Amino acid sequence: MKKNIIFYCTLILAFIQMSCSETLQKRYDQRHGTTTASDRDLDERERIRTSPTSTGKDAYKRDYDKMMEEDVKSNYAKTDYNQKLVIQYEEMDKMGELVLYELDILESRWTVLVGEYKTSSQSGKEVISEELDKVTEDRLTLYKAYTNIYKNGKTNWLVVKREVENTLRSVRKIGDK
Repeated sequence: MKKNIIFYCTLILAFIQMSCSETLQKRYDQRHGTTTASDRDLDERERIRTSPTSTGKDAYKRDYDKMMEEDVKSNYAKTDYNQKLVIQYEEMDKMGELVLYELDILESRWTVLVGEYKTSSQSGKEVISEELDKVTEDRLTLYKAYTNIYKNGKTNWLVVKREVENTLRSVRKIGDK
């Protein structure tokens, strides 16, 4: 008698366990927009069972095609968003490489000016020191622009892109002429 009661209690607890885990999984899937293969099978069986004109293979094919279309529609938005992010990150990298290229130019200019500074006279040193100060300021500005690309570019790329382009123009002295 005791063994039967323990067996039935264990059986009931196992049933409750499976039922609760299935319910929790469904809730998780609903919240996060994911479906498992068993859910798709259940949806498919549900469509076939409730379809008023479901007769044989034709109904199954028709429902299967509908299921495939729904999957394509739901995945299209995710794919489109991911593709846009990839393109945005590629643009960010190109802009970052452009800033690094300008930094290389400024570094080489700074090196040349330091070499000239060492061999020039006192009056020439004042002029060269002013040039070195400008190059140092431009380098700092470019470092800030480079950091801004990767810090704020992920959330507001269009504004950051415009700011970096304006910074590059000001460093190159294109807009001043």
